Amino acid sequence: MEFVHPEILWGLCALVIPIIIHLLHFRRFRRVAFSQVAFLNAVQKDARAMQRIRHWWVLITRMLAYAAMVMAFAQPQLPPPSSADSSGINRDGHAISLYIDNSHSMEAQGEEGQLLQAARNKAALVVEQFSPTDRFQILTCDFSGKDQKFLTRAQALERIESIHTSQQAREISEVLTRMQSQLTKAIDSKRLAYLFSDLQQSTHALANEMDAPDTTISWYFIPELAGGSPNIWVDSIWFDEPMRIASRPAALRIRLSHNSNTAVSGIPMNLSINGDRVAIGTFNLVPGLDTDTVLRFNHGLAGLKEGMVSIEDAPIRFDDNWNFGFEVTDNVRITILTKQTNSETASSIKRVFATANGLYNAEIHSSWTPELIAKSKLIILCDWEPQGSGFAQEIADFVKNGGSIVYLPKYNQNADIQLFESLGLPHSGPWIETDDRVRSIQLNHPFFRNMFAEFPERIDLPNAKRIWNRKIAASEEVLASTELGRPFLSQRQFDRGQAFIFHVSGDPESSNLTRHALWIPLLLRMAERAYATPINAGEIGSLKRWTFAADVPNISELRLVRSNKQSNPSTKSNEDSGDWLPEVRQVPGQIQVLLEGLPIDPGHYVLSDLSHDWATIGLNLDRKESNHDAYSLSEFSSFIDQKGWNNVKLLSMTASSLPQVIEQSEQGISLWKAFIIFALIALAIETILLRTWKA
Repeated sequence: MEFVHPEILWGLCALVIPIIIHLLHFRRFRRVAFSQVAFLNAVQKDARAMQRIRHWWVLITRMLAYAAMVMAFAQPQLPPPSSADSSGINRDGHAISLYIDNSHSMEAQGEEGQLLQAARNKAALVVEQFSPTDRFQILTCDFSGKDQKFLTRAQALERIESIHTSQQAREISEVLTRMQSQLTKAIDSKRLAYLFSDLQQSTHALANEMDAPDTTISWYFIPELAGGSPNIWVDSIWFDEPMRIASRPAALRIRLSHNSNTAVSGIPMNLSINGDRVAIGTFNLVPGLDTDTVLRFNHGLAGLKEGMVSIEDAPIRFDDNWNFGFEVTDNVRITILTKQTNSETASSIKRVFATANGLYNAEIHSSWTPELIAKSKLIILCDWEPQGSGFAQEIADFVKNGGSIVYLPKYNQNADIQLFESLGLPHSGPWIETDDRVRSIQLNHPFFRNMFAEFPERIDLPNAKRIWNRKIAASEEVLASTELGRPFLSQRQFDRGQAFIFHVSGDPESSNLTRHALWIPLLLRMAERAYATPINAGEIGSLKRWTFAADVPNISELRLVRSNKQSNPSTKSNEDSGDWLPEVRQVPGQIQVLLEGLPIDPGHYVLSDLSHDWATIGLNLDRKESNHDAYSLSEFSSFIDQKGWNNVKLLSMTASSLPQVIEQSEQGISLWKAFIIFALIALAIETILLRTWKA
């Protein structure tokens, strides 16, 4: 217990006065003549003993009342339950850091209205409880550099008033670190930290490896909890086919996540491309399961496309749209590498692609360069000799970045060991002369999907007079096999690219493959699926670097420009649209754009120079808080207790009770009223005793 005015306690010394008076009080007796007092002796002794006891009780109650009054005027109080500044040094007032969670989850409604507005009101009340000479830091999810400084009380109130919803959602560990970094600069002040947040499970998990907050700082969590309401959000999208080709039909697959506990049917959804609605649909929700659906449309003309999938879901709307960009092409570059440029096999390959009305640009080369590989979508190795580790690594990188290769071996020639090892494929196996033919084709495989309108039961399939009896890797899939059970065509899928391996040569003496009717659809399908054209999309804050394939002559002229093709109001910026000059890095065949730190809003952006648009990307709000399940007060409090963070407290209160709680946390619990009440009780007891005895 502490006292505001401890000097008043000297008044307790006056308690000896009533004791002295009581002991020295001689009562004057009036003499009364009485005939015989012998029979009154016993009564007189009993009355004196009882009277003495009664006087002591009265004395005790009066002393207690007097002591309580003295204690009350000394203003006793209990110290704060967790005083981080145990030394009591307060040479420079207070240093207070306030974090207002302004992520999109704070747009929800709570008992006191919108969570963000309630948090701002309480933060302002906290600031007003301190002296104008105290220093304040106001921190939000934006982590702006201007917030890494102390403000005066007036400036802090003005900063709180200017807080709006942010695109970011921060982990609580990041917030604690940033607040602690600023408060450590106030060495000679009493340091306090207040965090106004909705305790989202996605951002407020206290991981085991999380460092404990500074014990010299008092930390207070003031939660703003929302009422429970289900939410639906677009999780991801993908196309059925890896490459988008002009005028071809397209199927866009959409995965929607939700946290609804009840089934919902007929929720509307639509797809717009370059601002035009091209597909609409509905979907149903099943509790506990994600929903996969599809929207079908036509790619139309070649060029850069800006897509947006939209759903209708109230009241939480920040995650109802998913912006994305992609490219539709009408020209696919194919490189045929062969040492025999005039061979029948090379000529046959080129003739096949010439039947596609200019869609494929096939070129035959007898040597390779990194630039040639980087510009290609499909590389066909026909009677190609081993080129060493440099070529093997280039091909491996090409495939991992989304390209495809086709390998046609040469009869009795050793396979390129380094190439196959870089692709993780076995290369050993002898050539066998036999009389074999293709017996089965995996028509259910995605590679053959929609290749044939109807596949006859009896069909003359390619034969194999000389076959490469190579061992198949566990990661390979056999697309066609012979009657003797040997692989004829196999495929290995990588992250984005793929490798097709024929086990016969293109030489007519080895097989009739290049003269068979199956040769044309096989090559055209390989070309259609040759390159995994990326879908350029990401979440603001999570997407740090955007990488895409391009050969830009001058990267210094590149700029990121906000597109205006999509007219949805929810994607418009809060600020004026403008251009950005991001940091751009160039590697062979690729451009890397650094997006971290750019003040961008959700929407579509085009990377362009003075004469050409190179790529487009769709940026979206972070889905981290889409599942807005929050910790209850008891759960979060138990987590703090399990961590053993004695200087971290959870304060649950309304705005009206906040000033009193702040005062108690700073000054302790005042007890003077309790002592006044105690004094009144003591005087009441004295009065009751006196009246009872008198009666």
